[in-house]
Amino acid sequence: MTGIRELLRLRPDARVVPDASGATRVYAGQRGTFLGALTPCQSAALEVLGAQAADDESLLSAVRSRVAEPDLPRVRELVRGLRAQGWLSSTLTAGRTRLLTFRPLGPAAPPPAPSPAAPDPADLRLSRFAVLRADTSGMVLESPLAHVAVEIHDAGLVGLLASLPVRTARDAGAERPHPVEWREAVPAVLGALARQGFLVPRDGGHERAFRYAQWAPHEMLFHSRSRDGRHDAPFGGTRWAEGIADPLPAVRPPFGGPVVPLPAADLGELRSRDMTLTEALEDRRSLRRHDDAAPLTVARLGEFLYRCARNRGVRGDGKQELGDRPYPSGGRSHELEIYPLVERVDGVPSGLYHYDPERHVLELVTPPGPAVRRLSEMARLTALMSSPPQVTFLVTARFGRVMWKYSAMGYAMTLKHVGVLYQVMYSVATAMGLAGCALGSGDSDAFAAATGLPWETESTVGEFVLGSRAAGDP
Repeated sequence: MTGIRELLRLRPDARVVPDASGATRVYAGQRGTFLGALTPCQSAALEVLGAQAADDESLLSAVRSRVAEPDLPRVRELVRGLRAQGWLSSTLTAGRTRLLTFRPLGPAAPPPAPSPAAPDPADLRLSRFAVLRADTSGMVLESPLAHVAVEIHDAGLVGLLASLPVRTARDAGAERPHPVEWREAVPAVLGALARQGFLVPRDGGHERAFRYAQWAPHEMLFHSRSRDGRHDAPFGGTRWAEGIADPLPAVRPPFGGPVVPLPAADLGELRSRDMTLTEALEDRRSLRRHDDAAPLTVARLGEFLYRCARNRGVRGDGKQELGDRPYPSGGRSHELEIYPLVERVDGVPSGLYHYDPERHVLELVTPPGPAVRRLSEMARLTALMSSPPQVTFLVTARFGRVMWKYSAMGYAMTLKHVGVLYQVMYSVATAMGLAGCALGSGDSDAFAAATGLPWETESTVGEFVLGSRAAGDP
């Protein structure tokens, strides 16, 4: 395609490491590739690609200047291998203008080189899964369906993508003047973006297939970014915030409100008379009817919370405090907090409380009022109940407990913890003969309004209603 060039460069986070045997490996994050013993011309090519962006001609010229009688087919073989394994970034230029860079996120990325069979701009539109966001490098285009991220260097391309489909490549540059090379490069750029999955046929038929239609864009992006393999972000227990912010304590500091002491459960007695695990699992049901004539008591509520969520101890690992509760938590972070919204419990006045797992007490956060009624009504409607639940446990996450240590996967881990806690709550409710039911959603803004807690710092991530079991329920 007239006026367009492709420049290749080793991705900036790659480390080239020779070993004692003379073999070479390349690493980035947790991923690595064994290149074997490189020839002098291959080593020279790798050094050039690590220092600058080069097209095929300038790369071979640089190798010739460094190595006498270079074996150029071996250089091309190395380049093909590095590209197939996702180690080379590809920048497309039109004349002197850098248009965009394809940054590989892992292996199996299709080659982004421009193709002579460029698509008609009138036949393409942006995929509904594509996300354009700001990054330190500028504007970045991403998609959970792509094995590359696209760094956009020319602002005109943002307008072009937003205007698709257009009638012709010339129409794409009509909004503001562009050099001839830019306009001539448009079909090749669109072709490269289409091959990577960022552009799709304008009729949208491809994305109506169930394998794609079942996903909301944010859900598929979240899935792809919270597991390794389709992104190049730091991942796992990196402790990235060390030196930036202090880790949160294992136990949430008290609110300072009035407290309701809760009776503790007699674990020795429970071990001797409780139903078996098999019975609890097999008898578990989601029960949404409560017996308001004989509601929960403070003793039953205390036993439930003691069995499900009390803090059994705190220890340190030299970096942060680690909790210990009846349910498991990744890295022993135990970021989940429980806020019982009490409507009808003998021995506990109505209101929104925080359960202190260390002191085993309820601490009043917000007395009855409009914000608390909004939360209660939300729980009632979500549970399809005719009257408010006797207790709604609003489960929040102190996000910093997890995200101080974990990169990319922190929120996904929190949601897994919610599921684990739900299972424990269901099992304990069944063993105690209570009516328990997990809810699928809740109103995080209403919780923020009721408590004054910053949504970004601590927010609801789950809800569970509990009450005395109504007559006739299994």
